[in-house]
Amino acid sequence: MNTAGFYPLKLNSDIPTVFPSPFDVLPHVVAQQAAESLKQRLPELCGGIHSFDTPDGGKMFGVLVVQNSVGEFGYLSAFSGMLGNRWECTGFVPQVFDLQQRESLLHKGEQQVAVMSGEMNSRLGDPAFIDTENQLYKLDDTAQLELESLKAANANRKQQRHKSRAQADLTQAALDEMAHQSRNDKIAFKQLRIRLAAESRELRSQYQLMTAAIDKLRKQRKKLSQKLQAQVFTGYQLRSVDNQTRAMAEFFEAGLPPSGAGDCAAIKLVQYANSYQLKPIALAEFWWGQPPLGGLREHGRYYPSCRSRCRVLLPFLLSGLKLSVPLHEQPVELSDEYPHTLYADDQIVVVEKPAGLLSVPGKVLTDSVETRLKARYPEVQGVMLLHRLDQATSGVMIAARNPLAYKKLQHQFQDRTIQKKYMALLDGTVEQDQGSISLPLRVDIYDRPRQIVCADRGKASLTKYSVMSREAGVTRVAFYPHTGRTHQLRVHAAHSDGLNCAILGDELYGRPGNRLHLHAEQLSFDHPLTGRRMTLSSDVSF
Repeated sequence: MNTAGFYPLKLNSDIPTVFPSPFDVLPHVVAQQAAESLKQRLPELCGGIHSFDTPDGGKMFGVLVVQNSVGEFGYLSAFSGMLGNRWECTGFVPQVFDLQQRESLLHKGEQQVAVMSGEMNSRLGDPAFIDTENQLYKLDDTAQLELESLKAANANRKQQRHKSRAQADLTQAALDEMAHQSRNDKIAFKQLRIRLAAESRELRSQYQLMTAAIDKLRKQRKKLSQKLQAQVFTGYQLRSVDNQTRAMAEFFEAGLPPSGAGDCAAIKLVQYANSYQLKPIALAEFWWGQPPLGGLREHGRYYPSCRSRCRVLLPFLLSGLKLSVPLHEQPVELSDEYPHTLYADDQIVVVEKPAGLLSVPGKVLTDSVETRLKARYPEVQGVMLLHRLDQATSGVMIAARNPLAYKKLQHQFQDRTIQKKYMALLDGTVEQDQGSISLPLRVDIYDRPRQIVCADRGKASLTKYSVMSREAGVTRVAFYPHTGRTHQLRVHAAHSDGLNCAILGDELYGRPGNRLHLHAEQLSFDHPLTGRRMTLSSDVSF
């Protein structure tokens, strides 16, 4: 067998009767046993290969408990992506693709991409291009100043005319003269714009020709890169437990898998087991080392397989096995009285969402606050809910019972005049009594729906907080979000640049527990019909 090998394991627990879902946060105990064994071996396996203590030096590892043809149990080990700039390391299963074939293909393709990049950089660094660009910027700046100056002068004259018109003894001739001045101001502004555009027309035309040539090269390079990527992905041929084979590209739209698809530890492990007739028993993945640049990964902690890549590929690789249903896809048994109504009239209904119930129907689960309200108020047409709470979050939600009420409440959300208060228990001690958290957030495109902090492409988010109490390493906090980004409070609590204390029971950004201790306690808004300010509250159960 390959040096990736089969590491013997004397199991301390019964093996699962079905393959445990790799998308659950906590892996099965036999997979945890294997993972703890690998953690002890990592210094030996990775010594001198990779530094886990450097910034962004962490890595996702995985183990797969398997049974061989003679009934012996053991586990396989893998890392996601590369380790110390290597695809293959002794003690770990290999990559899915043929490394020699890939390197040959990339060598030729990357040379072509490099030539195009060099040509682009040459054009961008051409003194003639730089000089033309600088001249155009100066002309545009000067034009903007002239336009703003004339606009301000026109605005001042308009204000003076407005004051003059307020006088009761104005003659018709004076009124006509002011109207004439108003028309002249508009004509002068239009003529200035025409003149300024004419002055820069020739230079702008030269610049557009130069940028068009650069854009053409950029598009050609992108097209070549996509073609090269597609060729690379043809090397990913997946094999399932029941011995089916399919090209990985078939599972993704337009045959273009996202970056890193097929290189996750989970994919490598199951592919290797299937190739060597090893029966998969249970899978676990954990983070080792410093967190990634976006944060929110903790050394030694277990994480579910990613949803954007593994969620697409693992069901095929594991076909032939009976799989358990992930906990977040299991329906919550709730009677029809949920969600409880806190307030209702002919315009709105305010309810209390229980933890575990979706706000709106999902791809797998359809039971939700929205579907239950539709059943409760069948006469309402269109969307009712104005906002959402995470499946694991409980608390106050507002819905509209007619389109006009919906539109007026929607404007309040957009204008941020609706005030929200959340209560949370945090796993740790927050030292500062109150403050605010502002972080740029975006979705982790490789592991939706997780969010990460990203200075380049993240959207601004702001939360104010007040500490209510501290006890035995747990802090009770009131959150007042001023923006409504996905998982905003959860990330603001967990991230090292936030409170650095995850919400208790947060299985995405902290430690899993019996529930996420986050509750939307209060919602204040203007009634869409009467305009009366209303505040609805829901008792916190933790």
